[in-house]
Amino acid sequence: MSLWNDYALSIQRGELLACKTVKQAVERYFTDLKNSAYLFDEVKANRVIKFASLCPHVKGHLRGERIELQGWQAFILANIFGFIRVDNGQRKYRTIYVEVPRKNGKSSLAAIIANWFLLCEKGQQDIYTAAVSRDQARIVFDDAKQMVKLAFDERIKSFQHHMVEPKCNSIMRPLAAKANTIEGTNPSCAIIDELHLHPDDSVYSAISLGMGARQNALLFAISTAGTSSLSFCKEQHNYVKQILSSEAIDESYFGIIYTLDDEKEVEQPSMWGKANPNLDISISKDELSTQVDRAKGMPTTWVETLVKRFNIWHEGEQEWIKLAQWKKCGADIDLDALKGSECYLGLDLSSKSDITAVSMIFPQGDKVVVSGRYYLPKSVLDDPNCKNRNFYRAWVAAGHLHLTPSDVIDYEFIERDIAQLGQDYDIKSLAFDPWNSTYLVTQLQQQGFTVEKVGQGYRSMSPSCKEIEAYTKSKRLVHDGNPVLNWAMSNVVLQMDPAGNVKLDKSKSPNKIDPIAALVTGFFSYMTDLEEQNIYQSRGAVVI
Repeated sequence: MSLWNDYALSIQRGELLACKTVKQAVERYFTDLKNSAYLFDEVKANRVIKFASLCPHVKGHLRGERIELQGWQAFILANIFGFIRVDNGQRKYRTIYVEVPRKNGKSSLAAIIANWFLLCEKGQQDIYTAAVSRDQARIVFDDAKQMVKLAFDERIKSFQHHMVEPKCNSIMRPLAAKANTIEGTNPSCAIIDELHLHPDDSVYSAISLGMGARQNALLFAISTAGTSSLSFCKEQHNYVKQILSSEAIDESYFGIIYTLDDEKEVEQPSMWGKANPNLDISISKDELSTQVDRAKGMPTTWVETLVKRFNIWHEGEQEWIKLAQWKKCGADIDLDALKGSECYLGLDLSSKSDITAVSMIFPQGDKVVVSGRYYLPKSVLDDPNCKNRNFYRAWVAAGHLHLTPSDVIDYEFIERDIAQLGQDYDIKSLAFDPWNSTYLVTQLQQQGFTVEKVGQGYRSMSPSCKEIEAYTKSKRLVHDGNPVLNWAMSNVVLQMDPAGNVKLDKSKSPNKIDPIAALVTGFFSYMTDLEEQNIYQSRGAVVI
């Protein structure tokens, strides 16, 4: 039997440890073998595997020795090159997404594919290695170049920034992640390295569009996990999971994700092979164990270890409340039914061209119900420099984010909205961050609102942050599930002082956290009142 098929069978039979997404990829492979729409060209797959076995290691003590392809690598290559469409004779898969942790040989696998196109594909080929920077793009290119130098030098002309195969005039070159440098190209193969680092889909889309005229083009994206739930890479990650679970149908897209099924499996070394298919080959279990042990006492390092060594996506460098836990507190909230109820407002005013947030906190027995209103100047949606504009547009269309009509944040618009909240609810306090809020707060105070200035240092923020965390864990906090609020929670990074006090750290958060800042500010006011009420209840009134 073949190396790739043996690998697939060992997973299907439960003989080899695998995560859910890998099992699903294996089942898809066996399903496609039975699909009359496709032919599996075993000869072609074996040719690619044989070529890979001729490629040498280019780094470390194994430099110059031939790569011994592992089952998981052969499985990926066989899927890419083996399945052929019966109707037109072209490859089934044009788009590839491989997510695997560091040190599992990602770059070597990508370099093998690039060199196959340069050396073995019929006709003239244009191969590009792309990444967020030229240095990153050169990682795969330089690996491919070194493979050529060590094993195929007589067939290729190598230059500093490109390689040429003279017989077919095929060329390989690295590209920095600038869409304008890619427009006009006609790639037959594009390797996009570390997709999670790409700020948007501009490079990916430009390459994909450029491939339109190529009958057997291949877009191969490879990455570790990342730390942004709204990144383009996370979109691809989610899409692949939908394909593998049959929630989405895309016959031309091959994806496989190596990860753990549960974060708790990090504590079980016997499970590490799920995420690391090259464990005990290119990855030392002792080295990985040492890194895990060291990271446990260092929050930032711990998250980096989870993301880079086990492919577990995290929403920020140091999570506060896990997004999955936060989302479990979401529910449909009828604001009309809450009219007349006590409410604490938290205000986080933005700069003139960003999100302004008003948090609404309704005490309901031993629970609190949280909602809010979030504002953005209309002009931001058309700003090409705003990396969030696509998400903002979707949220505006769904009614989750409200536009102010002017080019900058319109405080009078927000003032009118807050005044209406004062009509609808029993506003006990309007808590505000003193930065840039003097005018608006003064206007609201003149309308009869009780206002409370809440500093953004440890003294105010730490009690509020810790109470919100406690309420969330005990499910005494119920929020409306607004995706703007959820997104902000996924971006939160906390800063801790030596005494263990914490506060929100906007400077280190990967994206906007204004809705959460408003919640934390308003919660401080709610807590202050609750503490005073508890004192009166426990001590009773004091007659002077």
